[in-house]
Amino acid sequence: MLMSLVIAALAFLLLQTILVAVLSALRPTANIYITIVVVSLVTAPIAFVADRTLLGQALGGDGRLFLAMIHLAVGGFLFHFMTLPDRSVTLRILVELLIAPGQTLSTDALTRRYSVRTMIMSRLDQLSAARFIEIAGDQRIGLTRKGLWFGWFVTGGRKLFGIASAN
Repeated sequence: MLMSLVIAALAFLLLQTILVAVLSALRPTANIYITIVVVSLVTAPIAFVADRTLLGQALGGDGRLFLAMIHLAVGGFLFHFMTLPDRSVTLRILVELLIAPGQTLSTDALTRRYSVRTMIMSRLDQLSAARFIEIAGDQRIGLTRKGLWFGWFVTGGRKLFGIASAN
């Protein structure tokens, strides 16, 4: 049964990856992160009813719910995997070096490709597009109701798990 669950999880990952790739090709300006979440949520019912196909046996409600939860967890993994090169400074540096001619860059060239300013502006654009913040004409940044709620959620999680700093 364990091997069947591993194969099912891999099938979920393959399905979601293909769908996200196709949708991203069809809608290149769409937010990739939203696409991943939507694909994961929309395809979760498939996982719920795929017990016989994936495992070769019928499961009860709890077992089918477990399959759907595995599917959503795999979607979360895909989401996290896709955000890492953009969110992690270390991984972004590695990506920039990989795509550079000869896989080498000077510090100045790296800074021109990916600076703290670039990182901050990219994050602000994403937060604004997702309606977590509003940027006024005078460049003042304010939280929206959604941003305030999410900020409380993240701050509460950091307190709960004793996370003092992200660095």
